[in-house]
Amino acid sequence: MRIGMRLSSCLAAAVAVLGCGGGTVTTSPDGRGDIIEVDAAGETSDAAADPGGNSDRDVSEEADEIGGQPSCVPGTGCFLDPCSENSDCLSGWCIEHQGQGVCTQSCVEECPVGFECRQVGDSGADVLFMCISVLANLCKPCSATADCVSTGGAQDLCLDYGPQGSFCGGECGENDACPDGYECRDVQSVDGLDVHQCVLAEGECGCTELAVANQLWTGCTVTNEWGECTGKRICEAQGLSACDASTPAEETCDGVDNDCDGDVDEPEDVGGDAVNLCDDGNPCTEDVCDGADGCKNTPAKDGAECQDGDPCTVADHCTAGECGGTPVVCQDENPCTDDSCGEGGGCKFTHNMAKCDDSDPCTVADQCAEGVCKGVAVSCDCQADADCAKLEDGNLCNGTLFCDQDKLPFQCAVKAGTEVTCPEAEGKDAACLEPGCVPETGKCTFAATHEGLPCGDQNACTLGDICVAGACAGQAEVECDDGNPCTDDVCAPDKGCVFSPNSQLCDDQNECTVGDQCSNGGCFGKGALGCNDFNPCTDDTCLPDSGCVHLANQAPCDDLDACTGGDTCAESVCTGTSQVVCNDSNPCTDDGCDPKAGCTFTMNSAACDDNNTCTTGDVCKNGSCKGTGSLECDDKNPCTKDICLPGGGCSPENV
Repeated sequence: MRIGMRLSSCLAAAVAVLGCGGGTVTTSPDGRGDIIEVDAAGETSDAAADPGGNSDRDVSEEADEIGGQPSCVPGTGCFLDPCSENSDCLSGWCIEHQGQGVCTQSCVEECPVGFECRQVGDSGADVLFMCISVLANLCKPCSATADCVSTGGAQDLCLDYGPQGSFCGGECGENDACPDGYECRDVQSVDGLDVHQCVLAEGECGCTELAVANQLWTGCTVTNEWGECTGKRICEAQGLSACDASTPAEETCDGVDNDCDGDVDEPEDVGGDAVNLCDDGNPCTEDVCDGADGCKNTPAKDGAECQDGDPCTVADHCTAGECGGTPVVCQDENPCTDDSCGEGGGCKFTHNMAKCDDSDPCTVADQCAEGVCKGVAVSCDCQADADCAKLEDGNLCNGTLFCDQDKLPFQCAVKAGTEVTCPEAEGKDAACLEPGCVPETGKCTFAATHEGLPCGDQNACTLGDICVAGACAGQAEVECDDGNPCTDDVCAPDKGCVFSPNSQLCDDQNECTVGDQCSNGGCFGKGALGCNDFNPCTDDTCLPDSGCVHLANQAPCDDLDACTGGDTCAESVCTGTSQVVCNDSNPCTDDGCDPKAGCTFTMNSAACDDNNTCTTGDVCKNGSCKGTGSLECDDKNPCTKDICLPGGGCSPENV
C-alpha cells in the first residue's frame, strides 16, 4: 500500500453499506487508516467524472454544489471538509481530493460528481463503500508520471508547465469538462506522450497542506551563457520555494560541474583545442586537476628532458621544477671573429676588422678581413699606380694596389673599396658555414667549418646539435613521455614536448564508478555503478575496492499476497507474518481469500434456516436463505381456521 499522510485509528467509525460498484480501498494491517488509495482495477459506479472546482477553491463551497450530507454543519467532518486523519470525519474516512485531504461519505451505488463509489476495507474490518475522488492529484507538484497515479484509475500524467515546474494533470476527453479554473487541452507529458489533460487555465499551481506535509517538489532550471542547471522547488507553508538550482558558471578545477553540462572539470575548448584547466606554462611540472582539491602542479623528476626556450643552451633538463640548460661555449680562437650565440640558436662567428698580427715580418698594416689577419707586403717606392702592377699577386679578392703618395716614401697600398667582403651565412646552418672569397674569381662562397662544435638547428625536437659537413644536425630525438595515459605525448619542432589531455577510456581504480574516461589529464568515472537489486529487503551499497554489496534488512515490505498481513523482510525475503481473516457471517457465501484480490465471498446453494417456521426446504440462493415451500397446517378440523405464524408455526383458531 502506498504510504500517504498517516491518519488515526478510525475503522470502527466507518459506515457499513449493503452494496455498490466495484473496486477496493486498502488500509494498513494494524487497522489505522492512511489517506486511502483505490485499487484501480475494479469497476466504477455510474457517477459523473467532472470534479468541479480547483485546488485553490474552498472545498466546503464545492460540497454545497455537488451534493454533500444533508443537514451537516460545515467544519464538523462533513463531506469535503478538510481533514488530516480519519477521526476528523463523520464517515471515519479522510481521502485525497485535488491534492488535499478531505472527508468523504459512504455510498450505495452513486456518488456526487467527481467521485466514484468504491469498496474499502481491510483485514478484520467490515466491507463498506465510500465515495473516492477521480482527480485526487490535480495540480500536485510532480517530477514523473508515477507521482500522479490516480486513485480512480484514470490516466493522470505529470505535465511540463515550463519555468514553473511540472504538475499533475487530470484525464479528460475532447468533450469532457474540467474543474473550474482548468481547461482540457492537448499537451505533452514529461514522458513525451501527447495526451488530453485538465491543466490550470492561468496562474501557478499552489501547495496544499498535504503537499507541504509531504514536502512535495517539482523540478526547475537556471540558464545563462554558461549553461543550464537543474534544481527543485519544494512545497513550503508560504507556497513553492524559489528554484534551488546552481547558477551556471565558467568551468574551473574544483570538483564541481560549474556549467552543469554533465562533465566535471573538463578541459576548456579554445579554437577547437582542449586546453588543460591547470596548465601553468611550466614544462617541468605535471599539471593535473584533482577535483575539489584544485590544480596540482607537481614538479617533474630532476633530470627530465625539457625545452627552456633559450637557443643558446644545450642539454636542457628539469631541476626543482624549473627548466634550464648548459650555456653554449662559442670560442674559435680566431682574433678576427667576434664569437657569440645567435638569437636563432648555435654559435655565431662574425668577421671583424680588428687590428691584428699576421706574424709575417714582411708585411705591414696587419688587419682582419673576412676572418683572416692580413698584412700588406712591403713594396718598393713608386711614382705612379702602374709601378705597383708588377706587385699584384693575381688574387682578385684582396684588392688592387695603387701608389700611395700621401706621404714619403711613396708606397704601393691596397686601394680602398677594392677588397671583396663576403656576407655571413644565414639560417639554421649559419654557425657551420664560413664565408670566403675565391682568389681566382673574386666570388664569395661558403665552406664547412666548426666541425663537431655545438650549433642550433632551430628544432626543439632534437638534442646534441653539432656542425656536420657544413650543416647543423641534431644527434638525437627528444623523447616526450610523461607516463600519463590521459595525455597524448607529441613533440612540436617550434615548441618541444606537448602533453595534450585526451578522452581515452581508462581505469580510475574505483569499483563504484563506471565509464572511466580521461578528462583534463586525469582518469575519472563518468557515473556511479548501479547497485540496486530491486529487492526492498536488502540495503544496497558499493565499496570502492570490491563493488556492489547487498545487506539483508528487516524493513516493512509488501509480499504481493493480499491474504497476508504484517509483511516484514527476513533473510532478504519479504514474508507475511499473519493471515487475513475473511468471514462475512453469511451461511450463504463460501468465504475465501485470493492472493491477488483479497477476501472473496462466493454465493452457495447450501441448506440453511431462514428463521421462518412457516417455510420449508430452506436453501441458499443469490446469497440469501429462502424457503422453497410452505408449512402444511391443515388439522382436518372444520371448526378451526388453519393459520401459520412465522415465529411460532401452525396456530389454529376456533371459528
